[in-house]
Amino acid sequence: MGTSLCSLAHPTCEGLGVTNLTTKTYHLLGADGRSHQSATRGLFGGNTRLKIYGRLDCPSALRAIKSGPTYARYRVFFADEASATAAGYRPCGVCMRTAYAQWRAAKQKNNLSTRPNTKQSAYEPNKKS
Repeated sequence: MGTSLCSLAHPTCEGLGVTNLTTKTYHLLGADGRSHQSATRGLFGGNTRLKIYGRLDCPSALRAIKSGPTYARYRVFFADEASATAAGYRPCGVCMRTAYAQWRAAKQKNNLSTRPNTKQSAYEPNKKS
């Protein structure tokens, strides 16, 4: 009996030497922001419009997905947190509070250091010459 092909993974077929043609692949976004196929499922989900990523069981994302097809249309997946941040996504404030707080603190620190000093002005009325 030769090996035949089966599109379903039945225990009976596997026992008879029938091969399964449907290997599940997942579309993940890499650190470069490009989509690629992976045999392993992504651990984090994201949204391309909001540039945000979080856990797959995030209550906020699940609520948005239930509300209609718009959020799901922009849904992407990441293999790990490093890929998501390298692709320019920020952590979710609902399901990843610690990572979000760290991201926000770093962003505020960077914004304060690059912000020009607005308290100085050319007009100094109390300055004595």
